Amino acid sequence: MEQITFLNLHLGYGGIETATINTVNALSKYYDVKIVSFYNLEENQASLINKKVKIKYLYEGGPNKNLFIKALKDKKILKVFKEGIKAFKILVLKKSLIKKEIKNSKSKILVSTRWDFSILLSKYKPKNSIAIAQEHHHHNNQKKYLNVLRKKYKNIDYLFALTTSLAEDYKNIISSSKPQVLVVPNMLGFLPTSKSDLKGQNIISVGRLHEGKKVDDLIRISSKLKNLGKFYIIGDGDEYDSLNKLVKELNLEEKIEFLGYKTHQEIEKYFLDSSLFVMASVSEGLPMVLLEAMSYGIPCVAYEVLSGVSDIIDNNKNGFIIKDRNEQEFVKAVDYLLLNNGVRKEFKKEALEKSLDYSEENIIKIWQKVLVNHL
Repeated sequence: MEQITFLNLHLGYGGIETATINTVNALSKYYDVKIVSFYNLEENQASLINKKVKIKYLYEGGPNKNLFIKALKDKKILKVFKEGIKAFKILVLKKSLIKKEIKNSKSKILVSTRWDFSILLSKYKPKNSIAIAQEHHHHNNQKKYLNVLRKKYKNIDYLFALTTSLAEDYKNIISSSKPQVLVVPNMLGFLPTSKSDLKGQNIISVGRLHEGKKVDDLIRISSKLKNLGKFYIIGDGDEYDSLNKLVKELNLEEKIEFLGYKTHQEIEKYFLDSSLFVMASVSEGLPMVLLEAMSYGIPCVAYEVLSGVSDIIDNNKNGFIIKDRNEQEFVKAVDYLLLNNGVRKEFKKEALEKSLDYSEENIIKIWQKVLVNHL
């Protein structure tokens, strides 16, 4: 019997999935762990999961969202109807299969990684099980989500928040003794032995090419930098074509390299060749890419968001936080760090120290304080 079961949408390339994989790999050293993944995507990170961890897929294949959107753009009415029906069927199937998996689970601990799964977990969890809901993003004051937290988590035992500020928000939103809100950050999967020497003037960004990541802002910023070497952009997404077009419009083909998706092992080469990490997201939970960069000794510059960034970047110690999405200040901060090797090296020490706070050893201790009461 599995002691701990994680409920995931898929095991593809995303922050939630990477965080889950890091967690189950760490927990599997002490407990029997299982992952229930709804989708079985053709491209996934399952190979990174410890062989001791059991994986169960509920649906062969993935969502058809992109096919539906393409049909809309192409104005193929019949195709839109067909893909719409399929999407609805997948949605119904997802709810019914996750519900069934929860009700029939023999695991002592059930962990949901998504709020829609947490609703089902609260409603259908077995009598003697412990329900944990992990929140991986900021609530952004979204009315629907806030109502879910208030009304539909009543049988969740623990609500894991990524940051202290989010934990305080959840406590105020829920305003009851259950679920118990705890700060449980994501952990770094590993701490690299090699570190960047910070000698060059290359910068790097890692993440989905998605509208919310505002990679277009980073490209515009790079066009105004005086001291830029290369700008490595790592990640895939639906913004690739528009971003590539922007690079050409700004005549930055010699400066910017789109590298697509890379594994952790493949990314290391580019981290070691970079002296600064940049991020322009409009919203984050706890951006692990900042910590991954810091684990290589790389200082970071990012725009201030409601949560997450300020938990990692200590302003003027291991990087800079830019308030009010002030592009001019962002440009100034990046140019300053690229120009001043001595400052970068001072920031490097602080960055490495910060990454240690999120090591497997430290985060697993927080998990075990909870699990020791139930396993």
